Amino acid sequence: MNASHIALLEELGANVTSHSRRTLLAHLQGTHDLLAAWENESHVCVAGLFHSVYGTYAFDKQCADMSMREQIRGVIGSDAEHLVYLFCVTDRRCFYEHLGASRFCLRDIVHDRDLELDHDILAALIEIEVANILEQVPRRSRKKARHVAEWYGDAFSRSRDYISPPAAKAAERCLTAVFTEVP
Repeated sequence: MNASHIALLEELGANVTSHSRRTLLAHLQGTHDLLAAWENESHVCVAGLFHSVYGTYAFDKQCADMSMREQIRGVIGSDAEHLVYLFCVTDRRCFYEHLGASRFCLRDIVHDRDLELDHDILAALIEIEVANILEQVPRRSRKKARHVAEWYGDAFSRSRDYISPPAAKAAERCLTAVFTEVP
């Protein structure tokens, strides 16, 4: 994460956009920091920093529209922007339907087309999703956190061959804690 990344996110309004009981910028930075702590490649960490700027099926507050892809690519790089684009235009719940397959095809729900991915791209997207979800869990209501933990606990467990060992351990600790907290 560098100053130009933060400057672009502020220019896009991420610092004034609400997300999970704080600003989108704070959430994006938290997601980036988890990915960095898990020692992901730089472009994956940067993609985590920008992971929802185009909006997603679950977060409809768009900071940037698709016409800005070239500008964003110029600041964060092609590899990171490609992951951001894929993260924003797919229904991420479908990531887990492809585990173990030799070919991966996700549906671009924005442009109504299929996207073919390789194992490394799907793995990077799932790693970003793990960081995205874990970053938000502490700010969720107990009921919502339990719902998230139930669904993602299974999905992340099945994803162990796609995510880093530190991400898998963090997911297990975080999601288990949701069920062991005293009301």
